[in-house]
Amino acid sequence: MKLSYRVFWMPKAGLSTEEYEDAFAPQEIPEKDLKEFRCAVSDGATETSFSGLWAKILCEAFLENSSDRAALQALWLKEVSGKNLPWYAEEKLEAGAFASFLGLYLKEEKKTISWTANAVGDSCLFLIREKKILLAMPLDRWESFDYTPALISTKETSNAGLEKEEKRESGIARRGDIFYLMTDAISKWLLRREEEHKDAIEQLEKIETAEELKTLVDEQRQSKDEQGRTLMTNDDITWTRIAL
Repeated sequence: MKLSYRVFWMPKAGLSTEEYEDAFAPQEIPEKDLKEFRCAVSDGATETSFSGLWAKILCEAFLENSSDRAALQALWLKEVSGKNLPWYAEEKLEAGAFASFLGLYLKEEKKTISWTANAVGDSCLFLIREKKILLAMPLDRWESFDYTPALISTKETSNAGLEKEEKRESGIARRGDIFYLMTDAISKWLLRREEEHKDAIEQLEKIETAEELKTLVDEQRQSKDEQGRTLMTNDDITWTRIAL
């Protein structure tokens, strides 16, 4: 299985790259034929402590096919323990970190490429075929995005009922198919732009550099619709593109 893998990312407007709280994995892939491939994106909830670290842990665990959430929670706690924090940050830390998650697994067997995706929250997978969205999950309408998505927590007491929130899709991919893994702000923009103008895929497929993405994102963050809403929410942006 030969594939092209690229990741574009940028923080919220006005923030530094150190304040980026999304995560993705892998960082790169070897230039060779693959029988299996895993990739993931995660969006750390800004209002919680060390959520970017939690997002990174979730992504890296997916690459290792690790589903031991207790071990991942213990790893996060070990990483954040002992830090010299003000009292209000300590209280926030006690509540734990939260993040959305989206993972994609590709496997080639007998010249057939199967795929499986699982998601919690509002980071989205898009299967693009012939420049059209063949599938979007877990959300497929831009109006479905809200401020209370399902999230995975570092505190197990906050994960009650999480299994019911996990969405899973699978299928058979074709040569030429493209997968997008995107965090919420750019996912919502893509669905809305494609519905209203039919040119979102066309715009994204022209992008070759981080600077070109920044130009598009800055423009959409500053533009408003008739109701005064910005066309793209000012949030961290992560877009992973896998082309078969």
